[in-house]
Amino acid sequence: MAKQAKQPIKCAQCDLEFPQSELSEEHKHKAFVWKGKVMCEECLFKMGINQDDVMTYGAFLNSQQPRKPQKL
Repeated sequence: MAKQAKQPIKCAQCDLEFPQSELSEEHKHKAFVWKGKVMCEECLFKMGINQDDVMTYGAFLNSQQPRKPQKL
């Protein structure tokens, strides 16, 4: 079977594409998630969205990982 190419991550407002390299920890402030939508920093600023209401894309992905139950 052939591997499917990953869909690029895009800003929900302006369709700016985020290369996979910009989604890594070293560039974690390039893509943000607000109300489940990926957005660029510029669009968040234009919309007047408070940075306390958004999370970085990397933090969002980490929050979506299933957590292992703790052993008692």
